[in-house]
Amino acid sequence: MFEAKILKFNSEKEAKEEIRKIDVSEEAVQIMAPKGVFRVIKLHNVRNAVGNILKQEMLSLGGECVVSQYTVNCSKPRTDALLFGTVKHYIALIQKMKMQGWVLEKEKELEYKALAAELEEALKESLKV
Repeated sequence: MFEAKILKFNSEKEAKEEIRKIDVSEEAVQIMAPKGVFRVIKLHNVRNAVGNILKQEMLSLGGECVVSQYTVNCSKPRTDALLFGTVKHYIALIQKMKMQGWVLEKEKELEYKALAAELEEALKESLKV
């Protein structure tokens, strides 16, 4: 009756094309397109402190982050991480990671900025079609 169909957008361009078919304003198209493109990003060898922050930030944004069971109690020093989110989630996460770090610990501040840069680059690469 409703012809339910699963759609998967590989780019914001694809999402915009389909959203426009619903007869919405161009402003709505621009707002909604980043919400329609989902990505999973894997990170390797992340310090536990960073893994915990990634988890908290992604959850606060409505995304998800999977880290090792040993991350929360730091019984192992590092973890891999899987991030699940839309382009909108990643844009917000990247901005949050750029603001992380402590003035007294410059190397950790740089670590967060480097992570933000890698996430940004991975996201851009994944959206090239």
